[in-house]
Amino acid sequence: MDMLLHILAVLVGLFALFLYFRSIVRVVLINRRERDFIERFARFGAVSIVHAMVANAKDYGQTQRRQAWVLPLFIFIAVVSWFLLVQVAFTLILWGLGIETHWGYAFTASGSALSTLGFKTPPSLTGEFLAIFEAAIGLAVVILLFTFVPGYQAAVQIRERKVGWLYARTGRRPTTSSLIESLQRSGQIEHHAGVWQDWEQWFRGVLETHSISPILAYVPAIYRGTSWVGAAAAVLDATSLLSACQEAEHTESARICREIGCAALKNIAIELNPKIPADAWTHQSVDPQLIEHFDHLYDRLKEIGLPLKADREECRTAFIALRADYETSIRLLAESTLMPVEEPWILPHPHQAERVSTPPTLA
Repeated sequence: MDMLLHILAVLVGLFALFLYFRSIVRVVLINRRERDFIERFARFGAVSIVHAMVANAKDYGQTQRRQAWVLPLFIFIAVVSWFLLVQVAFTLILWGLGIETHWGYAFTASGSALSTLGFKTPPSLTGEFLAIFEAAIGLAVVILLFTFVPGYQAAVQIRERKVGWLYARTGRRPTTSSLIESLQRSGQIEHHAGVWQDWEQWFRGVLETHSISPILAYVPAIYRGTSWVGAAAAVLDATSLLSACQEAEHTESARICREIGCAALKNIAIELNPKIPADAWTHQSVDPQLIEHFDHLYDRLKEIGLPLKADREECRTAFIALRADYETSIRLLAESTLMPVEEPWILPHPHQAERVSTPPTLA
């Protein structure tokens, strides 16, 4: 019976090592999304702690400052989980092989090797080989920590460059109306293809980074009061409006940008809300303000001089249908990431009259 327990301990230890290596490969090395239990545990823990921290926040600025802790907490929980998994695995192996006959000594010997402190090394040759192997794993975790953290930071910084670009031109709350007005002031509205091509690349980048590493979706913007979710909503509304009101030959870039953006936000929203029903995107919700004020947007495009479809009602119906494709994604992301989006996120807000040239401040 004692022999069976020792064999079982070794097998469980080897399986724990397998789980560790699989987790490291999935989270850090594979360039695609792979679900991993340690990543999910670390993300759940970090997000839960941050949500508790912001529960009594007075405004979004305060929420933003506290939410900035989500990435450090995620990395800390993940690294501690990996270390504990390896330490427990070698504890079982050392005890199972009889190298250390006491559980406490096996645990400290494992910790000594994993931390590379070397204050307690098993006296046998097999124990020394295991200590070398475990120490190499400990060093690998530290090296990986210093390599993938800059990657996380770079992904957030690249995302925030376009977000800052948008907020600098639209004010504190980007909307379709303010974005179109900005393009009109800069002379880009009549030849807007280049603008949407840039935003298409932005959506692709967000999809590639935030779907592989969902924790990035929770990381707040660098500038105070800004939100990548709000920026995405404004861009998708603008591309949907142009696609609905203009003929196809004038909106090819806007259409592609919108399709990539819808797919990106939906994938991220599903990743952050895995229990959301699949038919959540099939329910078309129509905001009364959206219907009421669509004429304002249509007339403004007409004043600018863009070639529009003559049938206003056809344009209105098409826009509402296009908007339904991503409304659910925007609301899910706003709720999950604590990045509020003011409804209906299409019309100018009262404070939109403030100078949009106000220098951005860091959160």
